[in-house]
Amino acid sequence: MRVVLATLGTLGDVHPFIALALGMQARGHTPVFAGAESVRPIAARHGIEFHPIRPDGPQLIADTSMDEGAIARAIATDFDFIINRVLVPYAEVTLADLTPVIAGADLVLASSFSIHARIAAQAARVPLASALLQPITLLSAEDPPVLTRGETALVTLRRWFGAGAVRPLLRLAEKRYAKGLKPFAAMRAAAGAPPFAGNEVLAGPLAVDRAIGLWSPVFSPAPGDAPPSFAQTGFVFYDGGFAGEGLSAEVQAFLEAGPPPLVFTLGSMAVYAEDGFYAASVEAARRLGRRAVLLVGDDLLDQHRHLAADTVLVAGYAPHSQIFPRAAAVIGHGGIGTTAQAIRAGVPQLVCPIFGDQFDNALRIERAGLGLSLPKRRYTPARASAAITRLLASASIAGRAREAGAAIAEEDGVGRALDALGLGTLG
Repeated sequence: MRVVLATLGTLGDVHPFIALALGMQARGHTPVFAGAESVRPIAARHGIEFHPIRPDGPQLIADTSMDEGAIARAIATDFDFIINRVLVPYAEVTLADLTPVIAGADLVLASSFSIHARIAAQAARVPLASALLQPITLLSAEDPPVLTRGETALVTLRRWFGAGAVRPLLRLAEKRYAKGLKPFAAMRAAAGAPPFAGNEVLAGPLAVDRAIGLWSPVFSPAPGDAPPSFAQTGFVFYDGGFAGEGLSAEVQAFLEAGPPPLVFTLGSMAVYAEDGFYAASVEAARRLGRRAVLLVGDDLLDQHRHLAADTVLVAGYAPHSQIFPRAAAVIGHGGIGTTAQAIRAGVPQLVCPIFGDQFDNALRIERAGLGLSLPKRRYTPARASAAITRLLASASIAGRAREAGAAIAEEDGVGRALDALGLGTLG
């Protein structure tokens, strides 16, 4: 089968789709990756057919007159920015990019924000599936999402009054963020796709033939009100970055030169809005007498080199699957890719959420007994060192982290996902 995998976003969005594409190849299917131009080298490295779609990062920077940091901060503080400055302005060109490649597909697998891919697939009458990367995408009343900072009223309402008190508020949230999506209704009509009355971003990913949840029940089990189309299949892992590099000689030497370090990371987008996170982390590590690795992103390496010391290594990128298992703890932003890799590594983690699903992921890490959380807005050397001290002193967190890592090692997220999509081995 020819399967189009459509996604836009950071490495946390791209890596799961690459993992699935490689699984499809192994079973004899033909994956076609439809994404930003920056993903082309990853696809080419693995012989995955690639189809570029707009916008990409440089175009966003040019059109908005904002740098990466300003865009990251805008996304962090205003969900409408994604709709009004990313999705809607490029709707026609994105759909135009996707239409020809989807027309020849046997199946389309789209990410949550790939409204255009869903419209193109439904217009072409191609079977359509969604890949959901994190629990928040289910908008469950039984297991309410954390939509803003900290534990929200939805979680409290569920605890006190049950799911029935939560559902109306979830519907209101859908309506609130549906207003800016009205242009997609006209686009549907023009493309010949069926109308959709719900919120294209929040409800659209579940209104498909099959929705696969790419997270482990070790992290968060599926709620009882998940729709019939949903199948929880487990985390899927790929860790090659844009260049496919492994651990550098410098990182390898540092790891071998002393005890396991604390590893601090903000993923591939939040690094542009770090706002003192790494400097505070160095001071926290100093107070604790701990070695530290700062993963600051290749683009920002020069900006942070001054933080390096005998006990502090500043690196751009290192594959999480290779460095996290050698860490004393992972201190990160709570992006689902980073969070999943830390669980897989079997190490405790301190989640410092900044925006979006990160607050929800942080709460679930705490619920699962796998770590602690400290919102990035409250992250100071004193608070960070205190939280890391509690984290490292907890035998229960350490034990639960090891158990979770072992459990995930036994899972076959890619295989289960492909089975749920009806993509068995050919020949």
